[in-house]
Order: sequence, then structure tokens, then C-alpha cells
Amino acid sequence: MKDFAAIGEADIIEGVLAEFSQLAQIPRPSGHEKEVSDYLYRLFTDMGCRVIQDEAGNIIAALSASDGWQTKPLTVLQAHMDMVCVAEDGIDYDPLHDPIVLVREGELLHAAGTSLGADDGIGIAIIIYIMKNLSVHGPLRAIITTDEESGMTGSRNLAAQHFQDVKYLINCDSEDWDMLTVGSAGSGEISFVRPYFAAAYSEPGTAYTVTLQGLKGGHSGEEIGCGTANAIQAMAFCLDFLRKHLAGFQLAALDGGRARNVIPGRAEAVFFAEETAEAVEELLDEAFEHFMGIYGDTEQKATLVLSQTAAKAECMDAETGNRLIDLLICLPNGVSAMSQLCPGMVESSANIGVAVTDTVQHELMVQYMPRSSRGESIREYYARAEALGSLTGFKTALGTISPGWQERKDSRLAKIMQQIFEEQNRRPMRVSSIHAGLECSWHLQRNPEMDVVSVGTNNNDIHSPKETLELRTIAPQVRLIAEALQRLD
Repeated sequence: MKDFAAIGEADIIEGVLAEFSQLAQIPRPSGHEKEVSDYLYRLFTDMGCRVIQDEAGNIIAALSASDGWQTKPLTVLQAHMDMVCVAEDGIDYDPLHDPIVLVREGELLHAAGTSLGADDGIGIAIIIYIMKNLSVHGPLRAIITTDEESGMTGSRNLAAQHFQDVKYLINCDSEDWDMLTVGSAGSGEISFVRPYFAAAYSEPGTAYTVTLQGLKGGHSGEEIGCGTANAIQAMAFCLDFLRKHLAGFQLAALDGGRARNVIPGRAEAVFFAEETAEAVEELLDEAFEHFMGIYGDTEQKATLVLSQTAAKAECMDAETGNRLIDLLICLPNGVSAMSQLCPGMVESSANIGVAVTDTVQHELMVQYMPRSSRGESIREYYARAEALGSLTGFKTALGTISPGWQERKDSRLAKIMQQIFEEQNRRPMRVSSIHAGLECSWHLQRNPEMDVVSVGTNNNDIHSPKETLELRTIAPQVRLIAEALQRLD
């Protein structure tokens, strides 16, 4: 085996980043992974693997054991190829065609105004680097899935045969280098849709645009308990205040958010009212003061901006506009329950991720994502969503519930990796379950006997344009996984 302990940290970092930079050149938003899947198929084939590219675009690459190592247990290294594609306001970025522009500043790697894609591109890069450089190893299998971020359809559609005879699975999709993840929350996908009638709005009404921006946003699982505001729901409360105080108020559009699993940091609404801009501005100042009274400690960069708009004099019918505001106000958002078993850990939460007004099809759409370590709690979110959809006239679509991953108390893999980490870093490795979804839960449905853990580098502010990768955490991950592959039996 190549002695990873003897390789300099800088050499490991450069080797992994060489693989990551190739991935960054390939646009890969969820649901559009054909190009990156084809790239990975060619790359693993050139590495001497037996490669399967299934109908979902998943890549399953088997690397035969070295001579004398055939009796070692079959181990899977697993990551996902898609990424959440978001950009800063004002950045011209087409996620279907534009590459990620990498910016390296000291010990940090980030992108030029967009999300970085280290979730989970860096996991793939580490797997490739290890498999390229291990000279002695047991039977290995890399499984790289599609569409993890928006629906886990890749992992949900993996054939059970790919997990037969697998004893260990190391997922490379966690975000803390010194954390061993041994469990994760389940989640659900809910969509609300309602058509509206376009209505003309005539004088003396004026069209206004109000924009709430500068909010922190973030990952709807790992950062849901950080006290940040949801821009879509905050905008709904603002509009509720305006409709109660403005004569002739009528909503024309409400848009915000980029993905179901991202806390929205920006929302915008267009509405009509008979009052002057000065009167509307005064009411908005009062609404914003109320907002900052709740979120001022965490959302210090938030702004609420009003402008008159030259939008065509068309709005949605008053009934539909009011019911949209009602739905967004009443949907449970944020943390609803803390764990009784793991103090400080969120047990159940929900996120209003996307609101869209389609002014061509005259249709409203809201995307919603509940999470919980208890499947029963997710089913309660589903029941509540159906009831609220019915009360507000929205058609509710309930997606498949992703199962949770329960901690395995007798995990040999977890014990070995903790031991190796402490030997290599002279500090204990933290062990925890997380309030976020991982594909491990679906893999275990195919083979409940597998011993599974998840590890990763330090990836900060994932699912946002502020996403960064801490380069110093790459080498410890490579050494940890490589040594584990030698000790597992």
C-alpha cells in the first residue's frame, strides 16, 4: 500500500484538488448529471474498475482486491455527484452550462460568487484519490449517486445487488473532519400548487416591489437551529401586515428560495395598493422593525427595500393571493422539537424552501421539506400539510418519506475509525447523529446488516454562495479512510 502517512500533507491536498477541479468544470445541478456521470464512468474505467452506469445515472465501480487480499471484506466508498447550485445576487450564473470558478485563499477554497460544490464533490475526489493510490487493498466498490440534494432518487433506485455481500460502507458526505456520523434524520418532500386568475388592476392603484434580502440562509438541516430567518415566511408576515393596513391591497407575485433543502435568504413580492409610496414605506418600516425585534441578533445584514415598479397592471385574484399568504404564515417552519436522547440536537424541523409565481401559466407553487429522526413526526407534518392545503385551496403533493438511519451500537467500523483518528490526530473523534439526510438510510434498506459510518472534510456554509472548504482537513480524511481499509476484517 502507498504509505499515506509518509506523503506530505501538501501533496495529498494537491492530489485531491486535482480531482476536484475536474469535477468543478462540469455543471451538475440535481437532475442534470448526465455529463458528470459519463465523466466518472470513463475515469473509473481508465482506473481499471468494472463500471456500471445504471438507468438513474449512478456509477458503481468495482476494484478487484490485490493478490493475497481477496479474503478481506468488501467495502463501499460512497458519495453523490450532484450539487446545490446557487449564486449571489447580481452574479450571472447558469447552473446548466457554467463551470464553478474556484478561488483559493490561504487555507480556504471557495467559488467566485456561487456555491462551491464541495458537497459532495470533495467526497468524490477523495474516493478517486484513494482508489488511485492504494497499491494493496481488499475488494473495493465506489458508488457515486445522482440527485441526492433534491430527492435522493439515485440512492432510492440503486439495485439491491450492489449491496450484496457488502460488510462495510463509508459515506463521504459529512461536513466536519473530526466528526464520525453514525445516524441521520429522515425527511419528506411536499409541494403545494394552486392556479390563480389574472386580474387587471386599474388606477388609482400603484404597483410596488418589496425585497427582503441579506439574510444568512443556509442548510435546512444542519443550520435550522441557528436562529436564522426564513425569507419566504418573513415576507408572508410582512404582506399580511400590509394587507391589513393598505386600502386596495392586492398581491401580484411572491418569489423566493432556490431549493427545498435551503433556508431562503431572499424573497421578493409585487403588490398593488392605493396609498402613496410614503405611506407604504412607513408601514414597511414598522414591519421591518418587528422582524428585527425577532431576528436582529442573527440577521444583522437584512434589508427590506421598497420600490415602485413598472410591472404590467396585472395581479392575481384577491382570494388566491390571500390564501397564499395564509398558507405561508401557517406552515410550521424551523425547529419544532429537540431530541430527548441527544441534548442540543434538533429532532424535528421543517423548511419552506421555494415559492414561485408563474405569471405565464398563472400558477403558484411552494416547496416544503420536513425532517425528523422519528418517522412518526414526518407523517404528522404530512397530515398537517394536507389539512392546510385543503383549507387554503392548494393541491398538496406528498413525496416519498426518506427513512432515518438509526445508530448501530455495536459498530466495529465506528470503533476502528475512532481508534485510527485518535492515533493519527492525537485527539478523540466526536461521534454523533445529525439532523440532516444522508443516503446511508436508503443503502441500509438494501442490506440492513451493513456496518455504516459517514465522514467528511470541513465544509462551511454549504448550499450557499458562501460555501468554503477548509483545505487542512483533506489529508486527515484521506489518511483515516486509507488506514481503515487496511484494518477492516
